[in-house]
Amino acid sequence: MKLGFLMIILTLVENGQLSAAFVNTATLEECESRAAIVRGILEQGEYPIETMVCRASDAEFEPFVHGMEEFAEPQAYLVSFDDERATVEKTAACEAGANPAPGTWCAVSMQKFLSEVE
Repeated sequence: MKLGFLMIILTLVENGQLSAAFVNTATLEECESRAAIVRGILEQGEYPIETMVCRASDAEFEPFVHGMEEFAEPQAYLVSFDDERATVEKTAACEAGANPAPGTWCAVSMQKFLSEVE
């Protein structure tokens, strides 16, 4: 996989679970510009933003589409990042309210890794 930038959006949903959405971009500037727009939209919504960052990452995801929950299988991921890089790994499941380690979140997403899309 090539190194790009990943916008990571973690929101807290009604059952205490973290929900993740991912947006791949080519540059940090593009990621931050898009994040500002997304933040403005999400801050008016019903689910609070737990964290939202842009970090270098080689993780590539299928594009986010509204309404994916109607046709997509939920995926569980361990998401971690520092000031520069992010890693995202699949995991079997997430327990609501449980974070595996400092700086790591377990979140559910409807998005798959791009390499898993048929």
